[in-house]
Amino acid sequence: MDISITPYLAHYSAAKQALATNLGATEDLLHLHAGLIIFFAAALFLRHRMRSRVPIALVYVFAFGNEVIDFYSPAGGATLAGSVADILNTIVWPTLLFLLARRRGKAGKPDRTH
Repeated sequence: MDISITPYLAHYSAAKQALATNLGATEDLLHLHAGLIIFFAAALFLRHRMRSRVPIALVYVFAFGNEVIDFYSPAGGATLAGSVADILNTIVWPTLLFLLARRRGKAGKPDRTH
């Protein structure tokens, strides 16, 4: 039995392109928003605080997974520099929010906001 994932990869790539076209957004902006949406949705729906490792781990999994899909996509065109830029665009803001939440959310430690 020969099961090919190539058609699914092509549909995924076409859907991303259609989203970018319909929203009038650049790919970089879509990556930035996707990272934040994944981070907040994971925290909200999985009922974890933003300082939990679960939401940020999902952002990283999706960022790297998306680049693997882009690499194997029949449309091609994925470059190392482009993949690194896409990953950074996806993870930077969620990572900064995670680190800020970790810094401010230590249980039993005095609040330094006063």
